[in-house]
Amino acid sequence: MGTRNYYNYQGIFYINIGNEYEVVEPEIGTIVYNLPRGYEKVEIDGYTYYEYANVLYEKVQVDGARAYEVVGTIQL
Repeated sequence: MGTRNYYNYQGIFYINIGNEYEVVEPEIGTIVYNLPRGYEKVEIDGYTYYEYANVLYEKVQVDGARAYEVVGTIQL
């Protein structure tokens, strides 16, 4: 699982640095419980993922609840 403490607002990840926030890519393994509006369902090598803002998520279960784990990013 990710080791940073992120803030996530509408699919954009931030970290706190002093009195400011910096937009960052989430670490592989970061868990979120909701996908932002506008995500797209994509299939890669026969597996279903969810993509938003070039971040790929996989549906997982965490303590019996549906969640989404960051599994990669799409490099343009």
